Amino acid sequence: MPARHTALQRLLVWIAAFCFVWLLGCRARAGTQSTSDDALDRTTPRRAFEGFRSAASDGDYERAAKYLDLRAMSKAKADSQGPELARDLAYVIERRLPIDPSTIADSPDAGGTSATVTLGSLYVDEEPIYVNLTHVKFADGVSRWLVAKSTVNEVPQLEDAFGPKPWEDKIPRALRSPYVLGNAPWQWVGLVVATIAGLALGRVASALAVWLATALIKRWRRRRVDTKRAVPAVHAIVAVVVFRVISRALALTVEVDDFVSRVTATLLVLFVAWLLMRSLGITAAVLEEITLEANKDEHASRGLRTQLTLLQRIASIVVGVLALAAVALQFQVVRNVGTSLLASAGVAGIVLGLAAQKSLGAIIAGIQLSLAQPVRIGDTVVVDGHVGEVEELHLTYVVVKLFDERRLIVPIGKFLDNSFENWTRHGSDLRGEVLLTVDYKAPIDRVRAELEAACKESKLWDKRVCELRVSDATDRGIVLRALISAAHADELLELRYVVRERLVKLLASIDDGRYLVRGRSEVTSSA
Repeated sequence: MPARHTALQRLLVWIAAFCFVWLLGCRARAGTQSTSDDALDRTTPRRAFEGFRSAASDGDYERAAKYLDLRAMSKAKADSQGPELARDLAYVIERRLPIDPSTIADSPDAGGTSATVTLGSLYVDEEPIYVNLTHVKFADGVSRWLVAKSTVNEVPQLEDAFGPKPWEDKIPRALRSPYVLGNAPWQWVGLVVATIAGLALGRVASALAVWLATALIKRWRRRRVDTKRAVPAVHAIVAVVVFRVISRALALTVEVDDFVSRVTATLLVLFVAWLLMRSLGITAAVLEEITLEANKDEHASRGLRTQLTLLQRIASIVVGVLALAAVALQFQVVRNVGTSLLASAGVAGIVLGLAAQKSLGAIIAGIQLSLAQPVRIGDTVVVDGHVGEVEELHLTYVVVKLFDERRLIVPIGKFLDNSFENWTRHGSDLRGEVLLTVDYKAPIDRVRAELEAACKESKLWDKRVCELRVSDATDRGIVLRALISAAHADELLELRYVVRERLVKLLASIDDGRYLVRGRSEVTSSA
């Protein structure tokens, strides 16, 4: 079994065990709740609402009913219908009316002369139904805050519009209590099922998408492009979407649903950014293949390959920054900081500019390099005396592959600020020279014939240039310059080795090497 499947199974087991222990603890806590009036705190609107919500979250609806104004009912009817009304009202509030307790007044005299505090409203048939708390004076002379009678009377209507679906009554009773954070056990089990279903459907959808993309690419370009790099991202996106769709159908409480929504939104943004980055690489590979097929010349595609590589990296950075910004803006703290920065944009711009000077400079240098193209992927360059081929281009450095398989890491600014040699700037075909110093009496015609024979016999010669000239004369002898050509830099280097060896062997074989350069000295007599 693959390691990732084993890890997933372990994770699900731990989640199931945690939920089981949590449910047992909540059941035990619910069983020990006191229902006496002395344990109820209804002195202020905030405490009354928090007490009602806490009792409903624990599944203790008899306790929650004591926060409702049931004075219009008889005691027997209040005892029988009160818990049901409390359950239905709590269900609707937790799922349809998000209320922040910190916004509710915490004073016994809240509401003023009306002695009523409105927590919010819900619309049924385009008519508002208000959720109110009212200040009620009991027979014992103590005033307490309760859910208003007008709101209690509208609970059946709210339950019909926003209450549980009919199919929820078919769920086994053991999975309908106790409530944890306002949600029944079947809803927490549903989240686990949603996770498993998302992972399974994500695997199927990603495999189907990759198969379709591969088939289209093979049909259009008749070449294979590696689309499997996008598999993990597609898998993750589909899994998150499926999880979110199923979790929406579970009718979770507002707080839990908001938490799930933020987590899924964050993951979705990150996974979409991941897919975009992988798609940029696949698109660059497809465009490169199109260019190669159109030009039939590897050298003609170097400029496009260079631009695609750098622009892909820049676009990936931009996508990453935007994704992180989108994730961060989900949180109020970050939005507040962003508002403060916009208010002081001048100072913030200077600070950010100084802090990100090198990063921005690298991005600008990468853009400049992709447009000006003083160096491209595949070019043969000479940097600090090292001859090599440009293998990779990054935003901050260039990798040059040397002839002995070493890699020379060169800062990208060096190619913009300093001089260097580019042997393949306008073409990969090159000319090279072989210099030999020989005696003045050396047979130049025989050397020239040997040079021509060496070029014709070598597959490295591109049949453009093969000539011999006397380039200089010194006190040691004359300098022969053999000029040859090849299609690529590495072939030219090898051809120079072959020609030099052939010419040296020729000169050494003629009259025992008498035409090779010799040292001369002048002897003077002292007599």
